[in-house]
Amino acid sequence: MQKNQVAVLDIGSSKITAVIGEKGINSTFILKAKKDFLYDGFLDQEFLNVEQFKSLVTDATRYLTDTMAGVDTIYIGVPGAFSKVMVKDAQITFEKKKKITPEDVNALFDNGYSTQFDAYSLMNRSAIVYELNDYRRVANPVGELSELLKAKLSFVLVSNYFMQIVGSSVMAVSNVSVEYVSVALAEAMYLLDDETRDRIAIIVDVGYINSTFSLIQGDGVIYQNSFNYGGGFIAGAIAEAFDLDFENAEFIKKHINLCRNYKDAYDLIEADNGQLYNANKIREVIFASLDQLCENISNSMENSGYIIPEYVPILITGGGICGLRGAKERISNRLSSTVEIVAPKAPMMDSPYNSSILSLLGLVLD
Repeated sequence: MQKNQVAVLDIGSSKITAVIGEKGINSTFILKAKKDFLYDGFLDQEFLNVEQFKSLVTDATRYLTDTMAGVDTIYIGVPGAFSKVMVKDAQITFEKKKKITPEDVNALFDNGYSTQFDAYSLMNRSAIVYELNDYRRVANPVGELSELLKAKLSFVLVSNYFMQIVGSSVMAVSNVSVEYVSVALAEAMYLLDDETRDRIAIIVDVGYINSTFSLIQGDGVIYQNSFNYGGGFIAGAIAEAFDLDFENAEFIKKHINLCRNYKDAYDLIEADNGQLYNANKIREVIFASLDQLCENISNSMENSGYIIPEYVPILITGGGICGLRGAKERISNRLSSTVEIVAPKAPMMDSPYNSSILSLLGLVLD
C-alpha cells in the first residue's frame, strides 16, 4: 500500500538527517521538512559518543513529530555497518499445479529464514530470483501456474545494538512505531534500473567515516561489507601531512583537482587560512588515501565469493568523495575497472549526497 507522506531518519557516519517527504509527479519527491544533526559518527560497528548520538536522535525525533501532525511511524535508515546479509535457497511444493498467491510467496520466505542470531534481527527480505517447475525464472511469481516455487532469497538483518540505542532514543520522546530499513537495499532499488540489477551490480556508498560495499542482484543484496574509510580520512591525511587543522584540510580537499597535472614547486593551492601549499604533494597524499579505498573495494570483491564479470562497473555514491575532482579517475586506474558516479535522477536533488535519503523515501513510500 502506497503512503502519502512519511517521516525518515537517515543515520550516516557523520550526521543524522531527519526528513518528511511525499511523492511528487514523475517519480520526484517533495520534501516537506529536512534537518541535519551533526555528531561524532561510528567506527567498527560502535558509536563514538553514544550519549551524544542518543540525544540527537531524540532531538531529530522531536523535530519530526513537531513538524508532521499525526506521525505514527518513523522509518530508520540502517547503514551497512550495523547490518548483515544472508542469502538462502528456498523451495515449497504443491500437491498439483496451482496459481501462485502472495500467501505462497510469504510461506517461501518463512521457510527460507530459519536461522536466528543473538546479535541481529530480521529487517528486510527480498528475492534475487524466483523459479517455477519448468525452470522458468520470473521476477514476480504471483499469478503464475506451477507445482513448485523456488527462489534465491536475500535477508538483511539489523544489529540489536543499533536497534536498542535508536529505538530507546525515539521512544524517549514519542510513542510512534519504529521500522528499520536497509540503506543498501533502498539504494539498489532506487538508483539502479531492473536490467542493471538483474545482471549483477556493485554499489560503493562512501561516507565521511564509514563506507559500504554492496553486491546487488535482482531485488536483493547478495553480499555486503562495511569498512572504516571516507572523506574524513582524506582530510585527516592532509591535516597530518601538512600540520593543518581539520577545517583547512577540508577546504583544500574541496578545491584541489586531482586530474590536473601539477608538476613544479610553483603549483600552489591556497588554504582557507591564506597559506600556500605545494599542490603536487597534496595530490600525492590524497592518492595514497584513495588507494586505501581501492584496497578495501578490491578485498570486498574477492571476499564476496562471487565471480564478478570485468564489464560490471563500480558504482560510487554518497557524499564522501563524490565532490573530489579526479577521485573517480584515480580509483578507475588503480582498480583497472570502469568507475561511475551514481546519483538520484530527481530534479534539483541529483547529487550523490542525496542518494541515501531519497532512496529511503522511495522505498518506504512504495
